[in-house]
Amino acid sequence: MIHSVQKAMQILSVLSDEKNRPVPLMEIAEKTSFPKPTCSHILETLCFEGYAVRVSQAEGYILGPSTYHLTRYGRYAEDLVLLCRPIMRWMERKSHATVILSVIQSNQKFIIDYSDTEQNLFAEHPRIRIDDIYRTATGRAILAHMDREQLKAVWEKYGQPEPGHWNRVSTYDSLLDELEKIRKMDVVITEASQKDGSKIAAGYACPLFRRKVCIGAVGLAWTLPSADMQVSCETEEMLCRILLKGTSEIHRRLSYEE
Repeated sequence: MIHSVQKAMQILSVLSDEKNRPVPLMEIAEKTSFPKPTCSHILETLCFEGYAVRVSQAEGYILGPSTYHLTRYGRYAEDLVLLCRPIMRWMERKSHATVILSVIQSNQKFIIDYSDTEQNLFAEHPRIRIDDIYRTATGRAILAHMDREQLKAVWEKYGQPEPGHWNRVSTYDSLLDELEKIRKMDVVITEASQKDGSKIAAGYACPLFRRKVCIGAVGLAWTLPSADMQVSCETEEMLCRILLKGTSEIHRRLSYEE
């Protein structure tokens, strides 16, 4: 692994998170935990290549045109997104929940598409974004169908989940035990808890397969007004029914593609 490249990617991620708001050098150093001179040298190269732009010494940096140029060939996994999108919109209309399409690449989880509701769970977020691999239902659904080598790589990268993200997992063996249980479930359900400001969401997810290989997961996020509230049994049954029906249709279309 080339650490200078890894550091450059982390700096670009900081700039991306802030959209077009200039990020001062000191703030970049704080968010990446890199020394300020290191950030300055990497940013100098990124600016030279057009991947970052220095607005001013006081204001800081934004993403440059070369970064946007990289996406000129369309969306990531566009074939999967286009296949799933009409079904995701149907699920959103039927459930009134936010529908999420996720994949894991390079041991990192990405939301590559979503169909939001008036809940605005992803308000102000770009269409593709990095997401938590342990805490979310879609992340766990995909992890449950990884092989041991892939799981070991994820564990080596992240270690145990952060406090409150998956309380039953504290060791690699406990992760394997939990994933073994998840593999037997029709729907993966998270205990509450994706926070977005004051919003809290309960998650429901099913893995997606192409040629018997897990390629991602589709999930529903149901927002609750406060942490002390729970999803009713009737609502949960409705969400699971819609999710299973939508997942079945996605699999039918994936099979038809072949």
